[in-house]
Amino acid sequence: MARHTRTKEIRKILPLVHLVGAGPGDPGLLTRKGAHVLGTADVVLYDHLVPLELLDLAPPQALRIDVGKIRNHPRMTQAEIEDTMIEYARKGRVVVRLKGGDPFVFGRGGEEAQALKRAGIPFSVVPGISSPIAVPAYAGVPVTHRDHNSRLVILTAHDNPANWSPEDLAGLSGSNQTIVVLMGVMYMKQLADRLLKAGLSSNTPVLLVRWGTTSRQESFETKLGELSGFLDRTALSPPVTLLIGGVVTLRSEISWVHRLPFFGKRILLTREREHSEELSNLLESLGATVISCPTISVVPGLGENAGEKIMNLGQYSWLVFLSPNGVRHFIRELADRRQDVRSLSGLRIFSMGPATTQALESFGIFPDATPEQSHGQGVLDAFSNLPGPRTGKILLVRGDRGSGLIPDGLSSLGFTVDTIGVYENVLPSLPAYKRDRLESLLEEGEIDLAVYYSPSAFSGLLEIFPDHRKKILSIPSLAIGPTTGGALSDGSVDKIILAQAPTVSGILDAALDFLAPIGNNSEISGKTPDDQTSTEKKTFNPEEQLST
Repeated sequence: MARHTRTKEIRKILPLVHLVGAGPGDPGLLTRKGAHVLGTADVVLYDHLVPLELLDLAPPQALRIDVGKIRNHPRMTQAEIEDTMIEYARKGRVVVRLKGGDPFVFGRGGEEAQALKRAGIPFSVVPGISSPIAVPAYAGVPVTHRDHNSRLVILTAHDNPANWSPEDLAGLSGSNQTIVVLMGVMYMKQLADRLLKAGLSSNTPVLLVRWGTTSRQESFETKLGELSGFLDRTALSPPVTLLIGGVVTLRSEISWVHRLPFFGKRILLTREREHSEELSNLLESLGATVISCPTISVVPGLGENAGEKIMNLGQYSWLVFLSPNGVRHFIRELADRRQDVRSLSGLRIFSMGPATTQALESFGIFPDATPEQSHGQGVLDAFSNLPGPRTGKILLVRGDRGSGLIPDGLSSLGFTVDTIGVYENVLPSLPAYKRDRLESLLEEGEIDLAVYYSPSAFSGLLEIFPDHRKKILSIPSLAIGPTTGGALSDGSVDKIILAQAPTVSGILDAALDFLAPIGNNSEISGKTPDDQTSTEKKTFNPEEQLST
């Protein structure tokens, strides 16, 4: 077979549709293969309960379609979903059908695979972490344990258990098993009644977990004989996972999420994920849900007379960089003009702070001076402590926005100051799915902390969501420095937290100082992991964590 013919035949069997399990709710539980496939998608059809953070993994130009299946309120029928997959696949598009949990565990993925097979569409299946395993784990319950059970039963009470046969019920009445029930809210009382009548002990431990593995997770512990009364007192809406069996008693030893200081907290970072990866990872490892929303976008742009000043760097004694973006765009401008680092010969370099210094060092440039405090007054203090005379010329490199504090202050010290802008701050264009997510969180008041990296980041958020100004001002806000803190104060933000340093450690320390005393969101009704009796929030104690 000729090579080009073989290639053509191979292309015919390459999957055009991928049935991908998104996991149970925590976006971090998506598999690596699932993330890879999402990165190749032209079209993504996603379920109602899929964490929208996963949609960021698809290419920006990919079409995202919310199929929105909710019990009794389908946005698309199952047949319409299957037809849509087939329609786009026949156009040569790569389609990802992103399904909550695992596609083949009560997810109708088997039906979708059959429809694709009938249509002659090649497909693949990427299994996902299923909620019957993950939700109990996040609630501190192992679904199997040699001292408690020898089998695991996973079932759905989507249909009325009153219609189950005696043989079905007899198989569920043993004490040496764990039963995990999905989609059972509507018929949970009937299920408990049938299990009791089938012979299961009324003292059998029961755990109900709502919104398992997400920031909204809450757990309720009771006994099978008391479940009906509990449901009469407590209104629960889906999604709820029900666990029945002796393994529930192991929570007092195994529960772990309640020890995470940020568990259940939503923290908004006003920049792209890739520019705050270290902080995002640390916050998530401590239990937080991180929402990355860039509120300013940096684009190249030279201010008036900037080019002329760059061409005549020899007239200056100091080159002052106020941000990493200033460094990157200044160096880019040098390259565009066929100037290299030799044009910096004789100049002394001043860096505003650690992040700016890191950007300079990435280009092999090591600053001569930095301030003790990374803010405007810190810059002025550093220059005022330099030995005189202060008669040299300074070139201040910044963006198109900024106050006059630093240039005016340097001038008052005796320096001649020129300022150039090498980049512009513009409002980013948020995709519809991300805008909808943020609007919903703002409206519901579900953001616990917002981190602002600059005054522009704050003003940008207000400009992007003008109808939610009051909600934004009510969010506790962490400023990375005094200048940003001043902008938040001028903007009438209700609660302002100031980082002691504009570093990952400084931001993390400030977040812990503010949120840890409040306690995390590990609310537990009934017996808690520490055998306490009332519903409570776990307050973080660093010394306790170090000793356990």
